[in-house]
Amino acid sequence: MILIAGDSWGCGCWDTNQKVYHRGLEQYLHDNGHNVINLSGGGSCLEETTQVLGNFLRQIQLSPWLWMPEPITKVFVFQTEWNRGSNFDWLLSSAQRELHKFKNQGDDQKIIASFYGALSYIAIEYNVDIQIIGGCSDIIWIDDFQKCYPGVSIACQSFTNLLVNDNHRIDNPVFSVRFPPQLIEDEHTMQLAQLGQEREKIWQANPDWMYPDGGHPNHLGHKKLYEHIKGVLT
Repeated sequence: MILIAGDSWGCGCWDTNQKVYHRGLEQYLHDNGHNVINLSGGGSCLEETTQVLGNFLRQIQLSPWLWMPEPITKVFVFQTEWNRGSNFDWLLSSAQRELHKFKNQGDDQKIIASFYGALSYIAIEYNVDIQIIGGCSDIIWIDDFQKCYPGVSIACQSFTNLLVNDNHRIDNPVFSVRFPPQLIEDEHTMQLAQLGQEREKIWQANPDWMYPDGGHPNHLGHKKLYEHIKGVLT
């Protein structure tokens, strides 16, 4: 049994009416004989993704569903932007703003690192293999990722780069497409905001992969993702 978790990118492919017209990776896994449960939710933040995933696995461990044909062993998690949800609200408190001014390279990655830590805890606690996918936000690449975060692996560092350049690795990952304007204070934060704007332009310039809504990969994009990650299914 496979689980999928994340934000709207994990939900599938969206039309211009903000409705899912194709279930994306979930659909391709299902069509190729896998039992899949999708826990993704539009607009979900990193914290919510880990909470939903952890709560679900805890529930199944305590009281397994009668219809589940096999145990859950694999989880695909779509990473979203760090600045969504209550983590961002916490970050904006006056005390924490003194610690996280985002003026130095890597400051914005502290929240993402805590996300990986939470996923590692879940992977070990419930004995599942978690594979992360860089969706709306790319993944932080670490060569010894599994040593830092046991139970968690990088399935695709950048979904966008996979589609546009046929390579899931990316030299300059983008962690926030819509960088919070209230955090733009200096040259460094302006560069982060610019990276997000450039990422949106890439989406708009590649309708073959991002049509029809322009903000999510379409069914062809998800098919390419499936072809890329299917090697980790065995």
